[in-house]
Amino acid sequence: MASSAQTPTPRTAQADTFWTRLSPTTRHAGCLGIVLVVALAFYAPAVFEGKNIQGTDSITFRANAQVTVEHHQETGEWARWAPNVFGGMPYINEQISVLQLDDVVNLVRGAAWPVSLLFVLMAGVYLLVFYLTRNHLSGLLSGLAFGFTTYIPIIIGVGHGTKFVALAYAPYVVLAFVYTLRNPSLLGGLLFAGALALQLRANHPQIVFYTGMLLLLWWIVEAIGAWREERVPELATSTGWLALGTVLSLAMAAEPYLARYQYKQYSVRGAAAAVSGGGDGGGGMGWTAAMRWSHGPGELFTFVVADAFGGGGQTYWGPKTFTEGPHYMGGVVMALAGLAVWRVRTWLVWGLGLSVLGTALFALGKYAAWVNGPMFQYFPFFDAFRGPEMWLSVTALALAILAGIGLDYALRRGERQGRRAQSTDPRQRPLLIAFGAVFGIVALVWLAPNTFFDFEKPNEQQRIRQALLRQNPNVSPQNPRVQKAVQQQMQKLKTQRRSALTTDTQRTMLFLVLAAGVLVLYRRETLPAWAAGLAIVAIVGIDLWGVDSRYMGADRYSSQEVEQSIPTYPFDQFIKKKQQAAGGLGRFRVLSLVEGDPTSRARPSYHYENVGGYHGAKLQRYQDYLDHILQVTGSGPPNENALDLMNTRYIAARQQLPGTEVAYRSQESGVLVLENQDALPRGFLVGQTEVVADPKKMWGQLRSSSFNPRQTALLPAPLDQPVVPLDSNSTAEVTLEHYEPEEIRWTVETDAPRLFVASEVYYPAGWNAYLDGEQVPIHRTNYLLRGVHVPAGEHTLEMRFEPAADRYGTWIAWASTILVYGGVLALVGRRVRRRQNGEPPEEDAS
Repeated sequence: MASSAQTPTPRTAQADTFWTRLSPTTRHAGCLGIVLVVALAFYAPAVFEGKNIQGTDSITFRANAQVTVEHHQETGEWARWAPNVFGGMPYINEQISVLQLDDVVNLVRGAAWPVSLLFVLMAGVYLLVFYLTRNHLSGLLSGLAFGFTTYIPIIIGVGHGTKFVALAYAPYVVLAFVYTLRNPSLLGGLLFAGALALQLRANHPQIVFYTGMLLLLWWIVEAIGAWREERVPELATSTGWLALGTVLSLAMAAEPYLARYQYKQYSVRGAAAAVSGGGDGGGGMGWTAAMRWSHGPGELFTFVVADAFGGGGQTYWGPKTFTEGPHYMGGVVMALAGLAVWRVRTWLVWGLGLSVLGTALFALGKYAAWVNGPMFQYFPFFDAFRGPEMWLSVTALALAILAGIGLDYALRRGERQGRRAQSTDPRQRPLLIAFGAVFGIVALVWLAPNTFFDFEKPNEQQRIRQALLRQNPNVSPQNPRVQKAVQQQMQKLKTQRRSALTTDTQRTMLFLVLAAGVLVLYRRETLPAWAAGLAIVAIVGIDLWGVDSRYMGADRYSSQEVEQSIPTYPFDQFIKKKQQAAGGLGRFRVLSLVEGDPTSRARPSYHYENVGGYHGAKLQRYQDYLDHILQVTGSGPPNENALDLMNTRYIAARQQLPGTEVAYRSQESGVLVLENQDALPRGFLVGQTEVVADPKKMWGQLRSSSFNPRQTALLPAPLDQPVVPLDSNSTAEVTLEHYEPEEIRWTVETDAPRLFVASEVYYPAGWNAYLDGEQVPIHRTNYLLRGVHVPAGEHTLEMRFEPAADRYGTWIAWASTILVYGGVLALVGRRVRRRQNGEPPEEDAS
């Protein structure tokens, strides 16, 4: 079996044709030109009509980022702390100051989104597969196959921009990996470092981790091959350079990852449960949360038949709660990938095959607990990410590469030099078997769909029954007509789903027949290789374009800017006027109950400082506040003490809550703005403290109506300095002088030592306190707030967001970037000079 360390088999001399007469540069330009034209055509409304693709996640991000955007407009600086989301949290709108190659792409990103990054993605796959096969058309096929797998337009459409960018740089990481395996050298290690740093800087660690796992599975096969072929020293050298590249890439991405890693220890993605570890550090999320959106085993068939499970949205009937669409690549791509695994017997191909198998199993999540359970328990970082279905994004990359290798196999004539050199073509039969196998499986499903699928979503009949009973409250659940109506509706849905499956199976079989016919014509020398290759590319392109159009239609585009898509209601305007009258940021927070669960809506965060919000990695301590103190998602009203603690002056609701007064009533919608006059100010003094070490006891005491947060503060450990109780003669005045996202300043006057409590979220990895210019400790107070001991007298108290990890990360990133980029330029320049001087390559010079 051939090794990945070997160069590709030289291509057999081909007949003098239009394609072969073109120079290699012209062929590259032609293929990349096709990629660019197809991308421009598919996303034409975004490029040529000035429209925006407004996914829900884009709108969510814009709402969360509003305060940081306003701060940048006023000061020219980007704030790292956003006080408008979940009471305040860091790194909502991260900006990287260290310059790397992705900044070149970013120059046109806004004007040509998403085509700019899509071209980067497809060009990367093209270059990777060309490097592996030296076949331009194989690279073109793989580039289009991965760039137009349905997952790409789906994530673009819903606004998963960072995920898309991370996937765009994944092919370059794989290319640098393969290059280093074949060329163990410092240059390979530096190239791997540069490529991996670009992917890391896309700010989607999950895709980076998945790409790394794909390469690890591939490397395992390479290690087996090296052991069997006695190439262990060469592989060890390559591995060493890759390890060096990995370390350097982490250093290059130290901004923002050093601070991000630190934040993870306090977030729901990495913090230990507060009841066991205090919430100040720990591991990943729980199994149940992590395994949501596990891919059903049967859903893997959607790689071949797009609507096997109804597609996405309302028509989807698979086991997940919902999904936007399938991971479709088409029967032709799958047949070519299978052909490669079967017939191209190299460790490289087998490594890709294991990567496909492994990542697909990981995508099954809870449905493959026999492998994912141990991985979740013991493999580093495996428990840090949710949504196993996302693994299929890198599965698709491996399949696209294999398809390109399969097409290269189909277009080679290595064993047959002349038309009549032998009576049969040794590659035609395997080709027909590969396509016939995929065709046969699809045909079986087409002929007997009920044998393979039940066309029913889990618990669907029960939900239909409940809906019917809600519509007809006077009908008894035992009434036979209810069950009959449920069966009729279920039968109607099944008929629609079966029809969608049948249509798409026929579609897949048609494309398989067309592609197989083209390749047979080529093997019989009726078509030249370039024509057959372009025909296969066209067939795959038409196939994927047709399915992708279902998920990137006219409804995905808008003439409005994202900001204009965030609605502003009259009650928002009322609250914003109150905020302006009070002095702007830092005066009060708002809880909006109008749109349902306040922890799953980002819209209010655009308008004011929000007690709720939406974010996938909020602080664990704040999650505890929401669940155990505020209890906002429970059946009753939110806890009054919890509202007071977070400086919640106004609540937008549809009915009045205890302890509030109606400040505004919308005549049109009936929405109420309730004023909570008991809300604590953003900063205040207390004269008593109580130590409550157990989190559960602290939650209960904070919820209790007998607890008065204006007088007493709860601490996890005693202060080392005394505080004096307040009475009617005490002096205890606090004035908010200045409030910005990263800097708050109060004037504090007290006649005795007391504890200053700031209604600001406790985050020790970033916030520092200064009393009259000297740094003083911040004590965690009332479970999630900040406290500072203040002696008697008049003082200036400042709190500044100064995460050391940001500062150190920037220094490390600049130094390592200069080292890596400078090293690559020096090594490449040296090679160019040797070539110009007619000297052999350095490794051969001896």
